[in-house]
Amino acid sequence: MQLLPLAQEGGGALTVHPYWILVSIVQFLLLFWLARRFLWAPILGTLKQRADRIHEGLEAADAAKHEREQMHVEVEQLLAQARQEAAALAERTTKAAEDAAAEIRAQAKGEADRIRDKGRNDAEQLHQQALAQLRGEVASMVVLAAGRILGKEIGPEQHRALIERSLDEAGSDARTH
Repeated sequence: MQLLPLAQEGGGALTVHPYWILVSIVQFLLLFWLARRFLWAPILGTLKQRADRIHEGLEAADAAKHEREQMHVEVEQLLAQARQEAAALAERTTKAAEDAAAEIRAQAKGEADRIRDKGRNDAEQLHQQALAQLRGEVASMVVLAAGRILGKEIGPEQHRALIERSLDEAGSDARTH
């Protein structure tokens, strides 16, 4: 059986050799340097990139929030403007409708006045025609009555003078009553 070097040196106690401590420290420093050079830098770079992406994401979220608020303000402004335009359009439409109604009323009144005047003129014409017809009939009756009273026929000029005098007397009598 072969004995281990520690056991051969005398006793089974644990001994510390300064050489191995120095080798362990060198190995630790070498491993630390290698880890820092090849592992630590990429890990820190990855963590920094991740932190940068998170920071960019937060900035983008803030920018999106700001843009959303700005768009909300713009939408409110556009809605207010649309409401104002709708109110103005409604007002213009109402005014146009009122103007059209007033114009239609004025046309209807003018048409009614025209019809009334025409009716009045027609009535006046009918009245004048009736009077003329009545005068003619009265004149015929006067001539007939005068011919019977006088017992002779009257000539056209006498006839006309008699009719005009009778009508004038009848018109003055009608005006006084």
